[in-house]
Amino acid sequence: MLKTRCHMRFVAGVLIAGLAFTRPLSAQEPYPGFDAYVAKALVTLKVPGAAVAIVRNDSVLYVKGFGVLAAGSQTLVNERTLFEIGSSSKAFTATVVSMMVSDGKMKYDDLVSKYLPDFKLADPAASAQVTLRDALSHRSGIGRGELIWIDAGTSRDDVLHRVRFLRPESSFRSKWSYQNIMFLAAGVAAGNAAGSTWDDLIQQRIFTPLGMTSSAPTYKGVTTPNVATPHSMEKDSVVRKGQFNAENIAPAGSILSNAVDMAQWLRFQMNDGVVGGKRLVSSAALKETHTSQMLVGAGGPGGGEQTLFNTYGMGWFVQDYRKELVWQHGGNTPGMTTAVGMMPEKKLGVVVLSNTDHTQLPDMLMHYIFDRHLGAPVRDYVAEATARAAARRPPVDTTAPHVAVSAPLPLTTYVGTFVDSMYGEATVALVNGKLEMSRGLVRGTLEYWNANNFRWWNNGSISALSAFIKFEVTPDNKVTGVYYGMAPDISLLTRKATAGGGRGGRSGGAGN
Repeated sequence: MLKTRCHMRFVAGVLIAGLAFTRPLSAQEPYPGFDAYVAKALVTLKVPGAAVAIVRNDSVLYVKGFGVLAAGSQTLVNERTLFEIGSSSKAFTATVVSMMVSDGKMKYDDLVSKYLPDFKLADPAASAQVTLRDALSHRSGIGRGELIWIDAGTSRDDVLHRVRFLRPESSFRSKWSYQNIMFLAAGVAAGNAAGSTWDDLIQQRIFTPLGMTSSAPTYKGVTTPNVATPHSMEKDSVVRKGQFNAENIAPAGSILSNAVDMAQWLRFQMNDGVVGGKRLVSSAALKETHTSQMLVGAGGPGGGEQTLFNTYGMGWFVQDYRKELVWQHGGNTPGMTTAVGMMPEKKLGVVVLSNTDHTQLPDMLMHYIFDRHLGAPVRDYVAEATARAAARRPPVDTTAPHVAVSAPLPLTTYVGTFVDSMYGEATVALVNGKLEMSRGLVRGTLEYWNANNFRWWNNGSISALSAFIKFEVTPDNKVTGVYYGMAPDISLLTRKATAGGGRGGRSGGAGN
């Protein structure tokens, strides 16, 4: 195994807990034609910027930025440009929990309620049994409930309280069900166990000793202007987005990092939790995060045509690719996409960061690198995906234009505040002759569509263009509620009484 020497020193004026490690950064392409392939892929997939890091045999083989910080900008992405890594943050949370286990402050099979006494789930049996292991392996049985936190203007504590009103989508521990709020619970629990916070644990137990000097748990910790701008694709055009506020769900997906720092994260994971000869977490505790806990299925998220088994550990998909063991976890925010993957038995790790929402680029490049390393037949994944997309695209837009008509009731009938225990309050107001609805950080115009349905043209980070809202109307034409949520987690928010009494959501009102 090729090893490079690590040495201790001060880096940029920061004392790295007695362990500071520097590595020469290499921009020399790892495989013939690689740089040209990446550059072409960005153009083909309309991704403004990306960064790639490759680690092999505990050495940083390659780290390089491509493209620009923002569409229309001349500022180039480099290896130190920060990106939102989204759900790739989950492995950091699982690793922090493993450190608490290693310290004897937690056990994987401890109840979540041991560290969060107020924590409850809608299913009493699940609520009484759910453990940290369950939380970290997506087997709690509850639905996603994303609008409990997305643009909700709520705190982490609020989100953890409201999850008790989220209906199960399967029985407890029977099915793998991706769940962000349970990772929030695990992260907050780890902070409580340490007498600290998740944010401080990430900084002190991972970023600092690994020398991840630019990374930040959330945007609050960012101190550099070298940050990529989020983008999304709207009608085949690249559109700039605002920064994603993941503060209230942070342990599930708020970390910002760059190619240089993420290379150190790969080294740490593949070196069994040891950095420069110092062990930061016990081998047994870290190994549990890389061990299959729940079956996902080859056709599930993270799988592919070369994947025969697909499971989830804790914060990592544990699967195979071309019959080689892989630990990987992607990340997606409303404006960026990330791929982080390792072939631990081959001592190969890959990170691809990008500043476009739901682009296939990072995953394609990761598997392209895996193929090149394994000597597999070289495939142009980008060209293949582009051809498939073109074949699926209808030749013309056959959608009939919506014909504007008036709502069946006076607009003042719809005005009011509507409330639910899980989603909180939504307010409908009449502004300059038009209905507007606001909920949390999201506000927008309601356009009448048909029956009791309105289209909500809002400024939300996820539903950035529109969503349909349905009002509940009684036979005597009284508006008593509004249906809100993303399927299958749609809830009826009932009209809030203006003075005393009245209906108030699924459990008798918000805050129960």
